[in-house]
Amino acid sequence: MLLIMENIIFLRVDEEVCMACFTILDHPVHLMAHVQFEDGYENIFFNDVETGNWIEQDLGFTSLAEETGKRLMSHFRHIFDEYKPLSWMYPESKKYSFGYHKYLSGDYEVYEIYHSNRRHMFTAVKSSAGLWQIILFSGDTTWSHPKSYYEEIPYMIDLCAL
Repeated sequence: MLLIMENIIFLRVDEEVCMACFTILDHPVHLMAHVQFEDGYENIFFNDVETGNWIEQDLGFTSLAEETGKRLMSHFRHIFDEYKPLSWMYPESKKYSFGYHKYLSGDYEVYEIYHSNRRHMFTAVKSSAGLWQIILFSGDTTWSHPKSYYEEIPYMIDLCAL
């Protein structure tokens, strides 16, 4: 395995120092990196838009996420300094628990949609005529979530607004 020195961090895990290789993932909403530890464990780590704290994808706010995030911060070109309050929806079906951050842009309502694991999924824009448009980001920011979210989440937001 070829290691590039600028892509290595050292951190304390369970009172031992370990090494991890990382790749910064460009993302329009989160500071994010794919991290692989010397024992073979790997995951995506990203900051929470509400608190700025670090998250281990699908595991949440862990001590490993906190320590990894601290070590990664100096490797990002920009810092995270805008906190966004999220509104959370927990429908009875439990099929679609998600959060969103709403703001206005001209005559458009913009909704940044977040998975229950707090990772940004997509942005939904609603026109003054009530038409929805979904904005997706390409590249390393894509990940697997149900594609039905693109149609059903805007519909659920509309239902709650009635």
